[in-house]
Amino acid sequence: MMRFIKNPFILITLFAFLLQTALFIFFYALPDPLGLSMPEMFSGKMLWQFSMTYGAILVLSSLFAFAKAPRALSIFYVFYFFFAIVDYEVFRFTHQRLSYSYLRTYFHFSNISDSTTTSTLGGELGTYLYLAALFLTIAAAIAFCVFFTWRNRKLKRAGKSTKLVFSKKIPVTMCVSGLVLSVIPLILFLAGTRGEKIIPIINFPVDMRFTLGKHTITAPILHIAAEETFEFVRDNYKVTNELVSDLDAFLPKDFSANRENVEYPGYRKELTAPFKATHPYNIVFIFGESFKGRIFNQMLEGDTALAPNIWKLARGDYFKNGGGTLWFKNAFSGSYPTVRGTMATYLGFPSHPNRDLPSFYASNHFKGFPEYLVDYKRFYVTISNPIFDHTLPFVEKFYDDWKALEDPEIPGTMDSLGADNAIQTLEKLPADKNWLLLFNTIATHIPFRNYPESWAAKPDDDAMFRYRSALRYTDAQLGRFFSALAEREDFEKTVIILLGDHDTPVDSVDYHVPQPLGVAAARIFIGIFSPDSSLLNGLQVREDVASQLDIAPTILDLAQVRAPSHFWGYDLLSEMRPAEQPSLFYTQNAYYLGFRDSVLVGGLDNEDVYVGKHEEFVRTEDSTAKAWQKHAIGASKVLRSLLRNDKMQYLPH
Repeated sequence: MMRFIKNPFILITLFAFLLQTALFIFFYALPDPLGLSMPEMFSGKMLWQFSMTYGAILVLSSLFAFAKAPRALSIFYVFYFFFAIVDYEVFRFTHQRLSYSYLRTYFHFSNISDSTTTSTLGGELGTYLYLAALFLTIAAAIAFCVFFTWRNRKLKRAGKSTKLVFSKKIPVTMCVSGLVLSVIPLILFLAGTRGEKIIPIINFPVDMRFTLGKHTITAPILHIAAEETFEFVRDNYKVTNELVSDLDAFLPKDFSANRENVEYPGYRKELTAPFKATHPYNIVFIFGESFKGRIFNQMLEGDTALAPNIWKLARGDYFKNGGGTLWFKNAFSGSYPTVRGTMATYLGFPSHPNRDLPSFYASNHFKGFPEYLVDYKRFYVTISNPIFDHTLPFVEKFYDDWKALEDPEIPGTMDSLGADNAIQTLEKLPADKNWLLLFNTIATHIPFRNYPESWAAKPDDDAMFRYRSALRYTDAQLGRFFSALAEREDFEKTVIILLGDHDTPVDSVDYHVPQPLGVAAARIFIGIFSPDSSLLNGLQVREDVASQLDIAPTILDLAQVRAPSHFWGYDLLSEMRPAEQPSLFYTQNAYYLGFRDSVLVGGLDNEDVYVGKHEEFVRTEDSTAKAWQKHAIGASKVLRSLLRNDKMQYLPH
C-alpha cells in the first residue's frame, strides 16, 4: 500500500486497465441493435484494438508520471473514459464512430432546442452498464483527488515534504511498454502478416487480419484530438482545374457549361433541356431496406415468387389503362449505411467517408429535392427511428407532415404497421394539389428476422432463406399499399419510385468484394412505375447505369421544376448515362465505380485497384482502370474541399 501512495500512478493505471477491460467485455458481449455480432464484425481488428488501447493507457500514465501530476492524471482519465464510453455506445447503436462531423451535426448550438439533439443512448442494459462505468470513474477520481489533497495537507502540517519520490524506471518502463504495444500490430501489418496464426505453447489461434483506420477502439479522445483536429487541413484541398476535370469525368456532359460559379464546381444552373413529363405528377417514393439489385434481377429470369406484388406492379397489373415501368439492371447506391444512401438520394451528390453527415442547421448549404417541390404537400412515414438512421435532419427539414411509429408489440410486424400507416396517410393526401409521400421498409434489414414466426422459418444457418422470406413479407405489405393507392382518383397522375437504400451482405457471393470496401458493394434495385402510358409504356428493362444520384434530377422532371441545383446525376426519364461513365461513391477510405458490366474499387490512399465482373474481383494494373482511379481520387479531393468549406450550393449575394 505504501508503494501505491508513493507512486499513485501504478494504482491509477491499474484502475484504467480494469475499466478498459470492462468496456471491452461490455462492447463485445452486449446485444447490438442492428443484430450484428460485434466479435464477427471486428474479426481481425481485436488484437490491434487491445494492443493500441492498453498501450495508449501506459504511455499516457507515463507522461503524467514524468510530470508527477497524479491528480491531473485522474481528472484526465475521467474525460478520456467519458469519450470512450460515449464512443462505444454511439457505435453500438449507430455503427458510426464519434467524430467532429457527428458532433457538428447533432450537437451544433443552433440545434440545441431541436429534437435532432436527442441522444442515441437508449435505456437498456448496455446503457446502464456504460453509465455505471462512467460514474465509477468520476467517483474514483474525486475520491483520489480528495485523499491525495488531504494527504499532502497532513504532510505539510507535520513539516514533511509532499514531493513524490519514486524511481524513474517505472514511468520509463510504462512508456516503453506502451509504445511497444502500440507498434506491434503496425509492424505485423506492414510485414504482411495475414490469416489465422497459432500462438506457440498455448496453441491459441489469433486472427491477424489487421485493419487500420477509424474502426479501431483505440483511445477515442486521442482519435478526436489528433485526427479530427486536423480534419480541416486534410479536407481543405485547393480545387484546381485538374481536379475539376477529374470531377467532370463523373458528371453529365453539359454540367461544366452550366456551372453557376467556378468556385462552386458541383453546382449548376437550371437546365433548359425538354422534360419527359408534360405536367406535374404525384410522387410515391419508397426506400426499400437493403433491396439487393443482384437478387431483384432474378425476377427478370423468372423468379417472380421473390416479390410477386412488385412484379405485378412492374408488369402493369395495378394499372387500368396501360402504363409502364423502367427497371434498371445496373443500379447503385450512394454507399452504406442508410444515411449515406439517403444523403446521396436527397442531395444528389456522393457521400464521403470524412464528411458523410452534413449539418443541415449549422451550415445549410444543401438543398434536398423535397425542398424544390414548393407546390407539393410532403408527407413522410417511417417505421424506424430516424435518429437511429441519422436521417432526422432530412426529415425535419424536408417534410410538412411526418410521423415515426413506436416499436410494435408483436415482433416481426414492422412492415405491416408501416403499410397500415402509409395507407392511412393516403386518406390525408389532397385531391386538388400535388403531393409527395415517402416511406421506408425494414423487414429486410440484417439479420433478416423482421417477419412473424408464422410467416416463415428463420434458420440460423441460411441467411439467404431469411432474406428472401423477409422480402416476400415486405412485398405482401407493399401489395396492400399498391391496391389502396390504385383506388385513388388521382392514381393516373401518380408515379411510384422504388429503390434500395443500399446493398447488404447475405451470402458468400457478397463477400467476394475486396477490402477496404467491405459491405458497401451497393448494387441496388431501382424501378420507376407509372399508370400513365404517355410517360412510361410497358416494361422497359434498362441496361444503362443508374444511381441514387439520378433520383433528384428525375423528380425535378416529374414535378416540372427548373432551378439551379447540386444534383450530379441524370434525369432517368429522358437521359441515359454513357456506357463508358460509371456511377461513383465513396465508403470508408475507398472509392467504388459502377459500370454497366463491371465495377472498379480501390483505396483513396493506396495504389490498389480491383476490377470485378459477376461479383468476382481481381487486382488490375490496366491503364484505363488506373485512369479512373485518378479521376475518383481527384473527385474525392474536390468533394472533401467543397463540403469542408460549405461550397455545395451557390448563394449569390
